[in-house]
Amino acid sequence: MLYPKIKIEVWTDIMCPYCYIGKIHYEKALKQFAHANEVELIIKAFQLNPDLPDKGNGYPVVDYLLETAGIPEDSVNRMFTSIEAMADNVGVKFNLRNAIAANTMDAHRLIKLAAKKNLDSDILMLISKAYFEDARDYSNIELLVELGQKVGLDETEMRQMFAGDDFRKEVMQDIEEAHKLGIDTVPTFLFERQQAIIGSESVAVFLDTLNKTYENRNRKSDNNTQEKPEVRKGKSCNPDGTCEL
Repeated sequence: MLYPKIKIEVWTDIMCPYCYIGKIHYEKALKQFAHANEVELIIKAFQLNPDLPDKGNGYPVVDYLLETAGIPEDSVNRMFTSIEAMADNVGVKFNLRNAIAANTMDAHRLIKLAAKKNLDSDILMLISKAYFEDARDYSNIELLVELGQKVGLDETEMRQMFAGDDFRKEVMQDIEEAHKLGIDTVPTFLFERQQAIIGSESVAVFLDTLNKTYENRNRKSDNNTQEKPEVRKGKSCNPDGTCEL
């Protein structure tokens, strides 16, 4: 019997470092998954703080956490130390202490444009690297165009999109869907809406979840439907922009 591809949905936001690390863990697990060619990843938008400035007017993450979010300095330092350790484990250069907090709407719109050409995963990782590793302002249109060109997007098409409201509706639909599903932290991965990983779980957990999803899909039984997905919980980021330790 031929089955449709396994659908994996991930709600993610650029300013969430666990989203970047979680995506890396997922990709590593996918390389070990025997049926990787049967998987379809659907990237969905989420905004941790839609009130942040856009168009290259972001400001230091440290200032955002201390002054806007009102998080004590010792908690910020502990959060950074925890994230740095996780980043080291996946070979990522940690630079969040110098990063810029900004509005992610235009970045999400670019990801939606890229999805039309199956380049959304590629551009997501480049934007995340620019934020997390290179401390660049991902709301800057010139940066987004530069990154889009690197994955093969047309400069004129991107600039026309940024000049208008293309894909804004689609981004808001993703966010509304997340709220309806009770998703309030990112990253949140849904595997056929039967298994869920909230946060940046280990590669082993991602691989195990992929295998379980595959087995459930191919089981010739009516008992593989369930009202709520089985959830595994790793470290994630909350709507106020804070991340778990």
